[in-house]
Amino acid sequence: MSEVANEPAVQPQNGIKGLRHWRYDMLAGLQVAMVSLPLSLAIAIASGAPPVAGLISAIIAGLIFPLLGGAYVTISGPAAGLAPALLAGMLTLGSGDLAVGYPLLLVAICLTGMIQVILSALKAGKYAIFLPATVVEGMLAAIGVMIIIKQLPLLIGVAAAPSKSILAALAKLPGYFLHLDVKVFLLGAICLFLMFFFNRSKNHWLKRLPAPLLVAATGIALGYLFQLAPNQLIKVPDQILHGVTLPNFSGVWERQELWWSVIVIVITLTLIDGIESLATIAAVDKIDPFQRKSNPNVTLRAMGVSNMLSSLAGGLTIIPGGVKSRANIDAGGRTLWANAYNAVFLLIFTLLGTALINRIPLATLAAIIIYVGWRLCQPGVFSKTYGIGKDQFVIFVGTITAILVTDLLMGILLGVLAEFLLLLYLLMPSFRYVLRGHLTFGRSFEFLRAHLSGLLTSPVIKVKTIEHAGKETCEVSLSSVVCFNLLHLDKVLALLPRHADVALVVTESGKIIDHTAMEYLHHFREECLREGRSCTIQGMENYYPFSQHSLSARMPDVQLMRQEETLSERQQEMSEIAGRYDLAFSPGIETTLNAQDFVYFRRGDNKQKRNVMSGLYKGRQVKLFDYSHTRAPDYYSEHRHTLIIVGPLEKAIPDFIVAPAHYLERYLVGYREVAFDDHQEFSEIYRVYTKSDADIRGCLTDELIQFFMDNPKFYMEVRGTMCLAFRPDKELEQAGTIPVLFSFADACDKAGSA
Repeated sequence: MSEVANEPAVQPQNGIKGLRHWRYDMLAGLQVAMVSLPLSLAIAIASGAPPVAGLISAIIAGLIFPLLGGAYVTISGPAAGLAPALLAGMLTLGSGDLAVGYPLLLVAICLTGMIQVILSALKAGKYAIFLPATVVEGMLAAIGVMIIIKQLPLLIGVAAAPSKSILAALAKLPGYFLHLDVKVFLLGAICLFLMFFFNRSKNHWLKRLPAPLLVAATGIALGYLFQLAPNQLIKVPDQILHGVTLPNFSGVWERQELWWSVIVIVITLTLIDGIESLATIAAVDKIDPFQRKSNPNVTLRAMGVSNMLSSLAGGLTIIPGGVKSRANIDAGGRTLWANAYNAVFLLIFTLLGTALINRIPLATLAAIIIYVGWRLCQPGVFSKTYGIGKDQFVIFVGTITAILVTDLLMGILLGVLAEFLLLLYLLMPSFRYVLRGHLTFGRSFEFLRAHLSGLLTSPVIKVKTIEHAGKETCEVSLSSVVCFNLLHLDKVLALLPRHADVALVVTESGKIIDHTAMEYLHHFREECLREGRSCTIQGMENYYPFSQHSLSARMPDVQLMRQEETLSERQQEMSEIAGRYDLAFSPGIETTLNAQDFVYFRRGDNKQKRNVMSGLYKGRQVKLFDYSHTRAPDYYSEHRHTLIIVGPLEKAIPDFIVAPAHYLERYLVGYREVAFDDHQEFSEIYRVYTKSDADIRGCLTDELIQFFMDNPKFYMEVRGTMCLAFRPDKELEQAGTIPVLFSFADACDKAGSA
């Protein structure tokens, strides 16, 4: 057995210390630049701005973000999510003329940046938790719909004047299809198909190459083949400075009739920019291999400064981007300096490759941005929300409808109002009690006032410190917890001693816990676990969930009776298998907490397990279950596998991982690769990693190695006395293949006793 040299694991830091990781960040920056180039051009066009504006903002963001910090592996730049708001703002300020409206919009972007800096100084980053999670998701889905509708004309080769209203744009679409350019439509359709194909391909090499770059290259080749006209291609000036548009401050100052429009645009951009920025850094933190936590207020300040400088140079609004951040992590980026290298490479591409950039068809860029829009509003978004609860689905669809019928700002406000009214409705006694004389009108209004107060005031009843098992525990008693009073709870929890365990007690005085609060409580428990302290939630058994989803809203309604639900076909199969092995079976959905700190469980969000079978198997404790999670930027696409956890083993053994090919390679922080020279065939299929200097030969027994050879593409992870395994190339195991996981338990048992 020989060791493969590897750099010792450290927690990479930003600033000057982060420059020591330049090899990783430079290579990652190059790959991010290849994603960012076509994406920035497409976002600029979707925003109604000159194409070069997208590159300018991406370059400025890359150079500024590393200096101001706030995150670690997040890549900032122009974002598709703000494109509809920018286009609408441009049309409003320019009275339908984009050329007139853009310099005026730059003033609004600059003011947005100033407000973001002020908000960061006031530590307003936490205020985002006031917004219902479903309203935020509805906003993103509505933005996706708007992007698709407004980019379809470019995809089919029709030069259409942009519409401020999405309904007006939708009404014009049938007429556009009557005048489509067959060559452009064919090119656009091919590029759109390739965006889906490359992003969904499981081929290792295709996954390593940026899909937007591959599609842009294909578009250039097809553009030559179809001999597209110059007006069907993008146009970037030979000298980047020649494409700079300066903000028209005097134009805004002298025209008072524009002031109200500018105020509305600034509020809209500040709201959307802040929401997306904070949501993105939180999602990227969950896939950071080093498990570092971003500072939302510092990030908000960095975005504010970047927006001011971007607007002064004629660039677009800047926010952290999920797609580019994921590309950075996959390429091995370690610090914010990857942003700077990304900016440098973008500048080089722009200065030296203008002629090639100008060969990119507009239809290709439309295909790229339409795919981004599709990811925001795909059917999985709707099914995920429906699975959380019908109450959330109503708010979700209502928010989307309100945004499409009105505008982004008004739609978001209406969505928040709908959530507030829905909570009031759920808490109010039925009007039939008044009609029957069981409740007076006066008493009914007293209930309304009390519930209204409960939604806005602190849910914390009391906090007391107790000694439990020789350790200090802070017991926090709670009433109703909803998105509108979460900030009060967050302030109380932030003041608790960092060394103490936490017990959250949901008392009988509570009337409801909404979906946003359930998400918050789950993430708080995860954070406590990372800090090495326990966090329990007591009293939740008295609350009835609105759906089977582990994070659904719930109420302690005594009139609700738990009904025996019909098991699905999958649940019936799993139940029968559990009975065959004399294991207990639970079909319910539970949130997953990574108590053993398995590397695989560190990634992603919305981590849930269901169809759990557990108990003794041949004298050893096992737990087998269906596991699902989401990963940025696939916020609504579930990754599902059937897992088995075996343990505790007879004795603790060194932590090690057996993974097929390069699986999870970027996330194995602190592990070094070990080569098994005496098992050549095994080494061709698997890679072995360990954190210890101890010899793990005795752990990987001949029986275990033979199991891996007989069942290729297994993933195995050992942490102390616990062992996890599954097959990454399969989703949920079928009934006929689940015995393979139990066979692994047999082989794993031999490793634990070796």
